[in-house]
Parts: sequence; structure tokens; C-alpha cells
Amino acid sequence: MIKDADLKPAGSTRTLRAVYLYFKYCNLKCRHCWINPPFSDKRGVKDDEAPMEDIISALDECRQLGMSSVKLTGGEPFIRSDIFQLLDYLKNNKISVAVETNGTLIGEEEARALKHAGAGHISVSIDGPDADTHEALRGVKGSFNDALRGIESLTREGLKPQMIICLWRGNRDRMVSTLDLAKSLGIKSVKVNPVLGIERADAMSDKDETMNVKEVIESYHHLRQECKRIGGIDLMFDIPPAFYPIVNMQLERLCVCGIFGILGILGNGDVSICGIGQNAEALLLGKIGRDKMSDIWQNHPVFSQIREGVPDKMEGVCGRCMLKLYCLGKCRADAYYTSGSLLAPLPFCQTAYDQGLFPESRLMS
Repeated sequence: MIKDADLKPAGSTRTLRAVYLYFKYCNLKCRHCWINPPFSDKRGVKDDEAPMEDIISALDECRQLGMSSVKLTGGEPFIRSDIFQLLDYLKNNKISVAVETNGTLIGEEEARALKHAGAGHISVSIDGPDADTHEALRGVKGSFNDALRGIESLTREGLKPQMIICLWRGNRDRMVSTLDLAKSLGIKSVKVNPVLGIERADAMSDKDETMNVKEVIESYHHLRQECKRIGGIDLMFDIPPAFYPIVNMQLERLCVCGIFGILGILGNGDVSICGIGQNAEALLLGKIGRDKMSDIWQNHPVFSQIREGVPDKMEGVCGRCMLKLYCLGKCRADAYYTSGSLLAPLPFCQTAYDQGLFPESRLMS
């Protein structure tokens, strides 16, 4: 949720609220991944990964800047054998924990550790109602059943995982069946992420496997109605807030990025605004164990540009949008990857505007 307190005058130093840890390796070969992690089917710690001691030391520095929450993502967090040390650290220091995982490596021990750490938000990726649909995107046989077992391990511990579905042409006709699966698993929250043409998904876009703007908008409205019909499922669809119906818009539920309050640490220890540093060398801002986190957060020119330019200097349709104070351009990483500018319009919204699909009621004259 973006609060008014986060919308401070341009140029001010904002409080660091959350660190996103992007672990380097993954045991799946997802065709759409924007992080593009190297594959490994062996759990452990590789020589080219940041030592856990350096990660924890960096988090200690971030706590001095106000950080109160950490998101574990990847890659796959549970491929690191020392993840339990990190979970203990987060619990002992009363740091809020969120996790994004493919679920395949979560058993009883992992589920207990997450419960012990007080993980308040755990998202597991399921991209279809059956193995064929799911694994067509995830690239590893058996990953569907392994992910289901991971969800079962979490629910046995009393945890309530969210299901994340990545939407592309290969599963768009199976989305309702996937929602039915979520219902049968006792899932109460489902997030739908349309696949973006970033990094690996560039190849999917070239093959016309990603959905266009019009199709994404239609899918959003269709799935909202289906969730009402099914009942008991809270749908979060990752579409820019300008496309939300005003009648039920709840600003605390907008799918936006809290760009003023987050910092990303990549698997090798590089620091960026988020995971986009994996694909944009110009957004590598320093390295843990070498650079002070306070210097990066308070003084780096990239953060200064964001604080001074977002949202007032955003370009294109984002600069004209009535929701820009809350949306903040939604995903500056997507804008940068496409244009090379942190102030460029979000590609989805600009394309919608150019095609006459952007809601006129959301535009300032």
C-alpha cells in the first residue's frame, strides 16, 4: 500500500522500508523469467553467491535506515541451504518476512521454518490446472506435483499461501480451471501476473506467446467475474490501477511498486533498485560487503533521480494520469528495460493510450 506519508516532496530522502533479496540460482527453467537465473538442481551455496554473513551484515545496515521487512525471491530462495540461518535472523530481529517461491523445495522442515519466522505472505507459483499446462512454462517435469506438495506442507503448518499465476497464451484458456484448482486447495488469494517481455520472455514475445494489451484488459475483467462466481477467492490482477473500475477501487489494494521505499540485493551481492539490475548494468548501484548501504540509499544518483522525477517528471501517458501519485508509474524497472529511462511511461499504459484503450476518465487535461 502506498500511503500519503510516502509521497514526500521531490528530492527528499525517504525511509527504506523493505529489502528484496533475489537469490541467484533456480531449480526450474521458466521460459518467462525476468531475472534469468542460472539453473541448478543441487541445494547448497555456490562460490559466486554472496555469503550469508555479508547478506545479514547488509540487512543490519538497512535496519539502521528504517527497514522493517524483507522479501525472499529469486531465483528460488530454498535452493540455498543456509536459508534457515536467514529465517532465524529475520525472526530474532522482528523483521517482517514475505516469500516468493516455486514451491518445489518446500517440505515439512521448510514450512516449519517459515512458520517459526512468522512469514506473513508466502506466494507459490502455479500456472495451470495440470502438469502439462504448468510445466510448459516452468520447463521441468514433475514441478507441478512438487509445487502442490509444497502448498500442502505450508497449509499443514497453518500457513495460508497465495497462488501466483503467470498469464500467457499457453494458459489463458485454462485460467478458470486454475482458479477452481486454487479453490480446491483452500487458497484464498490469487495473483495474476501477465508475462512481460523482459529478458527470457523476449523470446516468448517474438513468438507471439505473450498477450497484447487488449487481451490482458479483457482477461482482467473476465477473471474478476469468474472469481465472483466461484466465491472465496481474493483476486489481485497485476494491471495498472488506471484500468481498475472506479466503483470498487480500493487504493490499498492497487498493484503498484513501492519504489520510494525498497532496495534490491541480487544473488551475487550487487545492489540495485530491484531485480532489474540483473539485466541493466547502469542500475547496479554498489555491492554488499564493499559499499555502505547508507551511502547507496541516501546518495546514489539513481535514487536521487527517482526521488526528484517520480511522479512529477514522468513522461508520456504516465505524466498525464490522475492516479500517478499512487501508481508512481507502477513498475519503473519495466519502463527502464524498454526505454533506458526511469521516467519513461509504462509500456503497457503507453501502448493502451496509443491504441485508444486507456480510460479517458483517468487522464488530466
